[in-house]
Amino acid sequence: MEKTITEKSVHRKWIVPVLAVFLLMAVLIIWQCKKQETEYFIIQAIIEELPHYQSEIESWGYEVSVLPKMTEEPDNAGLMRYYWKSAGPVLILEDQCGGMYCFYVGFDQYISERTYIENMMLLPAGQYAEKEYEDVLKTVRLQLRKRNIKQEPLFENTADAESKDRYDVSVLIEITAESLEDGDELSVVGGGFFETNYCSNNFEECRLWNGIDPASANSYSDRNIKQEYSAVQLLEYYRQGLELQNRLVGLYHERQEEDGR
Repeated sequence: MEKTITEKSVHRKWIVPVLAVFLLMAVLIIWQCKKQETEYFIIQAIIEELPHYQSEIESWGYEVSVLPKMTEEPDNAGLMRYYWKSAGPVLILEDQCGGMYCFYVGFDQYISERTYIENMMLLPAGQYAEKEYEDVLKTVRLQLRKRNIKQEPLFENTADAESKDRYDVSVLIEITAESLEDGDELSVVGGGFFETNYCSNNFEECRLWNGIDPASANSYSDRNIKQEYSAVQLLEYYRQGLELQNRLVGLYHERQEEDGR
């Protein structure tokens, strides 16, 4: 009788650690499956099997292409991000206006360029020179991108206002002007680069940390950016990128279910 009780006690002592091991294995398996279903994994899977997805994506009204991992600088300045970060391949969905939604770790950035005629003030040649205005061909290049290329985009940013994570999206515009007569580039008031960081919840909250006077630099950049794109427009571009990400993920799962039948 004593022997039987002792044997039961030994068995009970072994059951707990064995169950713990099995539980840990189950958790690791589930975690691995979840890890494989990240936005990065799904985007790369779509790129690898693009012919199976292309017609459906194009029916949404977008031209589909893939940017491979680059070894040389691209012609499009907005794509330099991937060259500098040695990132790729990248899935690109181009809308009917030429704007490009780029997907790497989920939605990564939106870039566009628009050109139109505008009457702009030329930079004066000297301190006492008279103000001179001229109709020019104005080009505005927009780049709206996640600050962290390896982080999934946020549907809602809950970081504290004093945290850098609160300002998770960088917006850059470049403004250039060309002569209508000979196409030469002109120096104009309001031309150049303007960049700052925004909270993706609203594109109203913005902040810089670097520089001699980051508060003034942030205000200056925000003012120039908002002269070209309102907070509502920037938010629309960002939300559209997230919507397209959801549709791509949904399309991937539909394809997996079809292949599993």
